[in-house]
Amino acid sequence: MLLDAAYPTDIRVAKEARALVDDGHTVFILSRAVDDRPQREEVDGSVVVRRQLANSEVNRGIGGVVRGLVDLVTDVRRVWVDEAGSLVELEGIDVIHVHDLPLANTGLAIGDEYDIPVVLDLHENWPEAVRQYRAGHSPQNFLNPRYVASRLTTPIVRLKRIERQAVRRADRVIAVVPEGRDHYIYDCGADASDVFVVSNVVDLDTFDGEADPVPGYEDQFAVSYVGTLGGGHRGLDTVIKAVPHVVDDVPSLRIVIVGDGSDYKRELERLTSDLGLENVVEFTGRVPFDDVPKYVAATDVCLVPHRDNGHTATTIPHKLFQYMAVRKPVIVTNVAPLGRVVDETESGLVVPAGDVVAMADAIQRLSDDPELCDRLGENGREAVETKYNWAVESEHLLDMYRDLERETAPSAQEVASSP
Repeated sequence: MLLDAAYPTDIRVAKEARALVDDGHTVFILSRAVDDRPQREEVDGSVVVRRQLANSEVNRGIGGVVRGLVDLVTDVRRVWVDEAGSLVELEGIDVIHVHDLPLANTGLAIGDEYDIPVVLDLHENWPEAVRQYRAGHSPQNFLNPRYVASRLTTPIVRLKRIERQAVRRADRVIAVVPEGRDHYIYDCGADASDVFVVSNVVDLDTFDGEADPVPGYEDQFAVSYVGTLGGGHRGLDTVIKAVPHVVDDVPSLRIVIVGDGSDYKRELERLTSDLGLENVVEFTGRVPFDDVPKYVAATDVCLVPHRDNGHTATTIPHKLFQYMAVRKPVIVTNVAPLGRVVDETESGLVVPAGDVVAMADAIQRLSDDPELCDRLGENGREAVETKYNWAVESEHLLDMYRDLERETAPSAQEVASSP
């Protein structure tokens, strides 16, 4: 596996790696170096190999600048090819599994060089995600030459072209929702038989759905959001704007925003201050992952208020299934994957994206009806116990690998004719 981040950090990668190890595969994860972790160690059965792979680490001096320019033009990071190639030769690796689009062409180059299949695991619609994140960046970022260079050399149109070409070349493509699969097939031209769905569901073996709640919310009607505050597509401004419409009727209302960010978080804090809601809206900042179920357990209703765009319409956040695992009713917007799951499972209320009044009405309705909250919460828990959990979903990943193995295995005729 190729992961352009430090490991272990990514929950999805960890779940997939464990599933493959448990199925009898030997898994190597090539990731960025971490100062306090060894260059090579075993983590949950996988072998993690850490190297100096970040552009800032390897592209120093004149030679580094030249290498960086070549990498930029080709969209292939040569240092990754070299490091992964050493592993392929030393360990006999027979599949390259690439996480996310930025390393797609690098993984494909390794596959071409060593004649082995490539699995492209797309956690999200990367070009549209970049579009959303850039839209929320502060103008001050343009004072940074590196930021300007990145914007100029990787426009959205180029990222989309890379995406189209990569999903057509990969031996298998993984999407996180059926809507994402449709995007890769109908918008990007991937072969339908090569695109599989492995969703962002909760692992009930590692996520504590029965966690004790954090104290402090016992006498409040607490509505929470848990996750990164990485951009305006999160839709939390709609929630804050809804508070004045409902707080008089629900005086115990508390909006609890658990997570961190930069520009968007500051925007939300300013909005909260401008509306005089500092006593209603709480920003906890980042909390340890082990505390996430405790915050969810402490609140009455949980939120995924995403705006509807090309990014949110082709992925689904892990947090939705975490909420459901803790038996919490949810309020989500009518973004296709969110609305589909919540309507199907009857685990919450679906409101139009960006509709302040509808959001306020949903909060009001749930605050007035504890029995409805309980019923929706129990429906959500039942759904994750029976369908939306990793024990079920991991079989889709394993089925994909079995399908790939059948396709790439030598035929009886080839075996018979070999010396």
